[in-house]
Amino acid sequence: MGVMKSRQVGWSLTLLAVLVLSVATLVAQQIKVSQTIVEKVIDKPYQASVAKIDAAIKAARFMVIGEPNFQMMQRMVGRERRGAKAYFIFRPDLGTPVFDNDYNASMEIPLKILIYEREDKKTVVRYKLPSAALADYKGLSSLGKDLDTALENIVAAASK
Repeated sequence: MGVMKSRQVGWSLTLLAVLVLSVATLVAQQIKVSQTIVEKVIDKPYQASVAKIDAAIKAARFMVIGEPNFQMMQRMVGRERRGAKAYFIFRPDLGTPVFDNDYNASMEIPLKILIYEREDKKTVVRYKLPSAALADYKGLSSLGKDLDTALENIVAAASK
């Protein structure tokens, strides 16, 4: 009887270890996503948040290179959606370090900001951290950190 019980305990501990490792792996993957994607929920109406982000983009001297309006696109195919759009932004002067260090990093620009309205009428703003987007390219870590701060300030303006 003692040997059987010992084997059962052994299998139970092995199963527990596998389960713990699986959960740890899943949590690590979620943390990785949360370390590269910033999401901020703003307790303001969508249109007011869009207006504040528009102003903050201009104040930070960024150019809006593209502005897809997902709500409008959905209306074109007969679907009604809450407010949803994106901004593709960049500053030409910031392209110089990108092209001087690694042309391949130009795949990461322009920066993208997603803004949409939730069912509860709160606004969500999401973006990928530029430091994460530029991390794989040589000589661009400082630029990535500067752009993190710039996007953080732009999004913070929407909550004021």
